[in-house]
Amino acid sequence: MGINKLEDLKWHEHDIAIPKLSTNQAEFLFRFYRDLERVRIDTLSCFGNVISCIQRFSNERVAVKILPIPQDQIINGIPSSILNHASILKDLDHPNIVRLLQVVATEEDVYLVFENVNLNLERYITNPMLSIDTLERSVLRQALSGLAYLHSHNIVHADIDPFSILFKYTLEEPPVVKLCGIRAPKTSTSQGHPSYKAPELLMGSTNYSTAIDIWSMGCMFAHIIKRRPLFNAIEEHRVLAEIFCLLGTPTEETWPGVSSICKFIQAFNPPIQPKDLAEEFPTLEPVGLDLLSKMLCLCPNSRISAYEALDHPYLRH
Repeated sequence: MGINKLEDLKWHEHDIAIPKLSTNQAEFLFRFYRDLERVRIDTLSCFGNVISCIQRFSNERVAVKILPIPQDQIINGIPSSILNHASILKDLDHPNIVRLLQVVATEEDVYLVFENVNLNLERYITNPMLSIDTLERSVLRQALSGLAYLHSHNIVHADIDPFSILFKYTLEEPPVVKLCGIRAPKTSTSQGHPSYKAPELLMGSTNYSTAIDIWSMGCMFAHIIKRRPLFNAIEEHRVLAEIFCLLGTPTEETWPGVSSICKFIQAFNPPIQPKDLAEEFPTLEPVGLDLLSKMLCLCPNSRISAYEALDHPYLRH
């Protein structure tokens, strides 16, 4: 049951029902929204700390993200970084990207109002009442369609993982896939889960491109096929080791310039040989294996683009 009155909020400050709010935040929310409840962290973690609620004037359920303005910047108004990012999100218009419906600013906070989406990829896969069988192509096609749109606008997502692939579904229609958690262009490469990070980022490179998103999407493709993550390590160096064990170690021939990014790569002599992806993914047909191998190409310059992936025979069926 959602929270509807300011006086009820005190009973939930230390509960997981909703995040702790300042008095001004609570008054603002209760003025325009009802049935407040915290969005499950594992549902929309790409939004960060958000509240699911119903707009009083439209009766539409939305997800509200609160961005506090730093105390030392309040006198100067809304920071340009927040304004610029909100402007980018507001301009995005694609069926496979979560829509930013509204931006509301007060003296102390900025409220980003997003469309509400049911659940993420991880929960969809593990939900016994739902089935992703036969939907692999559709899910990947929709996710890549949203990604291609971002890339066409020179936006690198930089944080694709099981929590940034969302599903909006009803019992009557197939699920619609939507990307969330889109960061400002060229944000820190420290963001994102290590298991879905591209090898160039794991090696410490700060010179990256849209190719990092293709790698992450390839990991998501593998996750959908295997029903579990392709790489399981938490520490970045261990993820890199898992990548090398599966795909082999790169050389100057297969990845020109890799030794300048990763100094220890020459220590692998002889190099580790790649495994046969057909053995790792026995249920994936050859045309699907071909697409996966092009997405999980170690050399970023040789990785397939989002538009090329959408035109691949596996997704044209």
